[in-house]
Amino acid sequence: MEINSLRELLLKKAEDNPYLRTLIECAREDVLIESVMESLKKMAEPSAAKGRFANSAITSYAGHMDNSDIEQFRDALAHHISHYKGAMKSGNREAADEHLNKIVPMMDLAAKVGANSNGKAVLDYRPMLPWETNYTKADRRPENGKLKEGTKDTGRRPKGLHPGGEKDDWQSRVSQRKDNHRNVPDYRYLEMPPHPGHNDTKGLPNKGGYPFEEIQFGSPQKRDLGQAYLPIEDVGKVDAYTPHPFDYHPIHALASKSEDKISGPEKDKYANDLASWKSGPQHKAWLASHKEKFTKDPEGYKKRGLSKPEHHFTGIQLAEPPEHHKQAAAEASAQAPVKTPAASAATTPKTSGLSPEHINNLPPELRARLKGMK
Repeated sequence: MEINSLRELLLKKAEDNPYLRTLIECAREDVLIESVMESLKKMAEPSAAKGRFANSAITSYAGHMDNSDIEQFRDALAHHISHYKGAMKSGNREAADEHLNKIVPMMDLAAKVGANSNGKAVLDYRPMLPWETNYTKADRRPENGKLKEGTKDTGRRPKGLHPGGEKDDWQSRVSQRKDNHRNVPDYRYLEMPPHPGHNDTKGLPNKGGYPFEEIQFGSPQKRDLGQAYLPIEDVGKVDAYTPHPFDYHPIHALASKSEDKISGPEKDKYANDLASWKSGPQHKAWLASHKEKFTKDPEGYKKRGLSKPEHHFTGIQLAEPPEHHKQAAAEASAQAPVKTPAASAATTPKTSGLSPEHINNLPPELRARLKGMK
């Protein structure tokens, strides 16, 4: 589309708004394109559509949140990711799963909260779909090309399923998905490489486990500056699941419910609990712990989240992917074009590009330099 067509289209859409029409007419072409692209980028953010699925409890919490709420939420996500990583390194599968079971729903909630916070917060993360496909497969519907099991991303939940066989035998648990094929037995697909059959896998900068280190949550301004990363820490050996004070926030009781499933008494209780949260023991304990952290290392505390953490699965063995993952990888490798290696300078004979007659007519010193060249 030419810029004239774009300008005309915008003017047509703004025909009832004289101020907007004037702005479009007077804007430089580069400014016009930049503004449109900026809006499109925001629409394309993975968390942008999440706001439509928020219930009244989430919109109320999001609309009234302040900086302490944002930092508490961000700190809770970092806590669970830090302890999940620590549990994986400690070989504590049970504690790792408990923390992982908190992380994904909390990310989903953060996306909905950010989308309804009136610009106070935003969640930025790498969509989980290429990893999710390790459990849900890459099969598509022939009539429309969509994935058969949809794209739940952070909204997919493990429920109504129980381990079959050994505790860490994920293949047995996957086999139980026949009762509800859209459910997953757990979130361990995030511990595998992304599925080669998913369209987004090719463009991923990292082909390892899910990059929790890329998550940012905070003000859009901080996110744009790369200063809203989660303050993920090395917590050392993890012997058991450790809750975070935010785990007891009243929002969690209603976060996953649709609006029509929330009763009047539940709404009343939530309103009262939300109003008294900051005067309660959990919030006070959280404030005290952060006051202690700041006192111990003021400069270090100020730098929390200002830089991207190391890759989450550094030093952690990835889980074995399922057979359909391996088959897709083999098919992709077989279909990849064979690249002919360029001849190196060491193996390619140099030529002068001159005929023997020209070489014979050159001065002796030049003929000596060209000796050996054909």
